[in-house]
Amino acid sequence: MRGVTDKIRALLNSRPFRPFTIFTSDGQKTTVADPEFAWIHPFGRTMYVCPDPNSSADEVINILHVTKLATGVRHSQNRRNK
Repeated sequence: MRGVTDKIRALLNSRPFRPFTIFTSDGQKTTVADPEFAWIHPFGRTMYVCPDPNSSADEVINILHVTKLATGVRHSQNRRNK
């Protein structure tokens, strides 16, 4: 898990920032469009993402369930996809 957490932190801290998508074991995906709207809990097990800054909705991601990180991919819909 630490490896995934470190990779996400590196993506969040990269300059220039490039949006990236987080894929989880349940088939969902969440795009981090801006590092200001994503936060990893200090214990490194959970991540919070606000996919749309114009909305009060947020995503809580258990980092243990992250299966893939993809840069340069932008999805118009996020975890609510079915």
